[in-house]
Amino acid sequence: MDVTAVDRSAVNGASALHRAAPRSKLVAVALLICAVVVATDPLALAGVTLALLGAAGAVRLPLRQMLPLALYPALFAVIFALAAAPGPVTAALIVLKAVTAALGVVVLMFTTPYPQVFAPIQRVTPTIVGDALLMTYRSLFILAEKSADLMRAVRLRAGVSARQPLRSAQATTRALGGLLLYSFDLSQREYDILRIRGYEGGFRVTPQSSTAPAADVAAIVFGSLALALTLAARSLPALAGLTWMTTLAGLALLIAGLLLGRRTR
Repeated sequence: MDVTAVDRSAVNGASALHRAAPRSKLVAVALLICAVVVATDPLALAGVTLALLGAAGAVRLPLRQMLPLALYPALFAVIFALAAAPGPVTAALIVLKAVTAALGVVVLMFTTPYPQVFAPIQRVTPTIVGDALLMTYRSLFILAEKSADLMRAVRLRAGVSARQPLRSAQATTRALGGLLLYSFDLSQREYDILRIRGYEGGFRVTPQSSTAPAADVAAIVFGSLALALTLAARSLPALAGLTWMTTLAGLALLIAGLLLGRRTR
């Protein structure tokens, strides 16, 4: 996972979704996750997923970097589906639920700076929890830079190449072991520094206000429509044979979003 790429998109992005209030996007993601939980029809959920991809493409989010992150949970979902699903329809539903929920969270993280994601959460969690999340965010970038330096040093000093997989694996293992020890030392040093400076808890982040009210409304409407759609497909048997139209509509929205994103470049 390229944490720096996520942060670059969240901080430097200028789309309408980037300028929406974090609270609105959190509400939209919560509604989307509720839609995923209640979904029982894979075709209806597939339509939601395709529409979400289309929305991301329309605001020019980096789909090539987002999709691998959203597909990670699918690996575990496939294993679970093969072991527990009674049939292919249920298996497809399990995988789609994992991918859709992950995609919603990835869109949130690619459009919202990490501190702003947890600013609303800080108001309902203990102080130490919010502070720990913010310090973890800072440490991830330090460790990412340290890891890149270590791997570069391994390649230069040990002469490791793709033609020597065993030697490369050994050197990488040693580097990761050193990185683990460095992370423990980093944690202790940060704690000591905070104690010396009189830290008693209270890293507060001011929530970002919206500069694109239409994007706030659009995000919440999208989440509400996704929930309404999956609820309708679950509770109305008459729609059971028509959910393929949802998938087709989602595909049309995906194509339209990708075309719109290309035209605005």
